[in-house]
Amino acid sequence: MKGNGKKAASSAIVKKIVAVREKWHTKNHPFFQEMKTGKLPLRALGMYMAQHYRFVELVLPSFGHLLARAPEDVRYSLIENLAEEAGLQAIQKEGHVPHDHMIDIFNFTRASGLKDAEVRNLTRTPAWWARSLHYCSTLRDEPIGVALAMQSTQEGQQVALNVEVTLPAFEKHYGYKRGDAAIAFFEEHAEADAEHSGRQLALTAKYVDTPELAARALWVAEEACRLRWASITDLYQSEVLKQKPVLPQGVKAA
Repeated sequence: MKGNGKKAASSAIVKKIVAVREKWHTKNHPFFQEMKTGKLPLRALGMYMAQHYRFVELVLPSFGHLLARAPEDVRYSLIENLAEEAGLQAIQKEGHVPHDHMIDIFNFTRASGLKDAEVRNLTRTPAWWARSLHYCSTLRDEPIGVALAMQSTQEGQQVALNVEVTLPAFEKHYGYKRGDAAIAFFEEHAEADAEHSGRQLALTAKYVDTPELAARALWVAEEACRLRWASITDLYQSEVLKQKPVLPQGVKAA
């Protein structure tokens, strides 16, 4: 009975974490709904990917914090994830080849009209800063299971976002087909992040094993999802609604 109870508890936390992810899923954000109908300017999506590049610049090295203190099964999962991000190995699915995801980002930002220097020097918006720092501090400071739960809500959003929104829209409205180098990032993450988030959820179920850890995992994960939504709102306001930031008198926008 005790074993069955623990299994039921681990299944329950996974369901709750997935529910948090779905509650704040950015596929439903007006920014991506504009893309779904072909109304989102390609440059706006380029700015999204440029901000994502600046996000990954901080987040990817922070995996080291979690790696240094993780048990063996979590270390293996992290190393596999990092190897796929760096293009050192492909995901374990037929037809996949290694992709350096940073190169994939620049392939798209160039196609959207952005210069490499613009991407590398882009000012992070407040929400993108907050999202990046929350992610990094979670990997550094939070219990193993809590960090994995948070990660699963972020990588886990990439799957439906790309399968349901970006890839169909690219083909229908923007003239890109699957296999085009410019949209390789979106194709790769439609499948790679299904694997990544699946592993993260399985390990969450293992390491979130008390009511206190479950409560903490839910709070940290929801905060990450809320900040992810806010980061897309920053882009929606600046790139779609063309709203100017409210700044002190005499201060120019970045």
